[in-house]
Amino acid sequence: MSAIMNPTQPGTYTRGVKAFLLNRILLVLSFVGLFVAGAVSMEKALNISLPCGNTAGCDMVAAHPSSMLFGIIPVAYIGLAGYLLMTGLAIARTVKVPYDLRLVTLGYAAAGVGTLFSLYLQYMSFFQIHAVCPYCLTSAITMLLTLIVYALLNAEVKKAPIEPREMTKLDLWLVAGVPFVIVMTLGMMSGGEKGKVAIDLGKIEMNEKSLVPDQPNVFGPATAAITIVEFADMCCPTCQKTSPKVKDFVRANPNTVRLVYRHFPLAMHEYGQTCAAMGEYAAEKGRFWDFTMSVMGLDRQPSSVKELLDVAKSVGLDPSDMKKRLSDTKDPVFDRVTRDINVGKSLGVNATPTFIVLAKGLKPESYGPQDVIDKLNGPLYKAILAGNAK
Repeated sequence: MSAIMNPTQPGTYTRGVKAFLLNRILLVLSFVGLFVAGAVSMEKALNISLPCGNTAGCDMVAAHPSSMLFGIIPVAYIGLAGYLLMTGLAIARTVKVPYDLRLVTLGYAAAGVGTLFSLYLQYMSFFQIHAVCPYCLTSAITMLLTLIVYALLNAEVKKAPIEPREMTKLDLWLVAGVPFVIVMTLGMMSGGEKGKVAIDLGKIEMNEKSLVPDQPNVFGPATAAITIVEFADMCCPTCQKTSPKVKDFVRANPNTVRLVYRHFPLAMHEYGQTCAAMGEYAAEKGRFWDFTMSVMGLDRQPSSVKELLDVAKSVGLDPSDMKKRLSDTKDPVFDRVTRDINVGKSLGVNATPTFIVLAKGLKPESYGPQDVIDKLNGPLYKAILAGNAK
């Protein structure tokens, strides 16, 4: 029987049990980090908003430039890769070489680098973005705990060689069962988010007259066979990613498709209502799409009203006049924003962007940001779009 399982050698036995338990703790921590990093990575990959309590912290952090390394690689993907590495090391020690000093040292170093990077991201979140993302905070705490446990394990392994022991049923469940549970949970989260924007149009009287207001903010011809009605928030990170793509789709089908933009600012976005009102002011001056796309082009939350006024000036608007108009809460621009919000609520809109597609000869359909482009290019609208190419 190995020394670790031999109680007649109490010193080695006690150290062996302690090291084994530390490694098991590292395995659990790596799974926690894997789940959190997987959820944040899924948010980036699928353009969805994660449940974030009563704050907009998750969306604000996700939209900030610090969420992209060199402006190209999502930090979430780097975190996921790091936790995959540490999970693999913990599993390797559990299954094959439980206390290989090389594997422990590699994991210790990775945890050190990960902790420093996590602390930097939390500094950016608290002091630069002024927001808290529960997922990012959980990841940082998990990484810090991982570093501490690795320090303890490293000290144990360096004292003297520890003989391996056989895996227990608990170890088998951790290694084989937990990853499966993580994958299934993330899958349900992604599916739930996709369904979040769905509207049961069958219970609502839906037609162009009820969805398209007088003097709408529209891009495309009034005679278009397909009308896309978009309920959006200029400060919404998912809108910032999806809305320009839908506008490009309309541009690619100039005779067949038009886009009608309707405001649906979310309470979680500090400047959502302000942007909507500014958008209506811009519409009066013939600069709606210039202003809207410029705000969305920030690809993050606006930092202040001043920044929004600077955007307005950059598209040819008078920031002084805009500021004066918006200081009067009875100004008509607010009425038009309220009108759009009320229509959205009456339809059951619960997330942005939400797209309702009206096509001649077809029943109205509702789509979310994950599938709107694929659906528009799909078989349902194929014949109508083909007529545009003739």
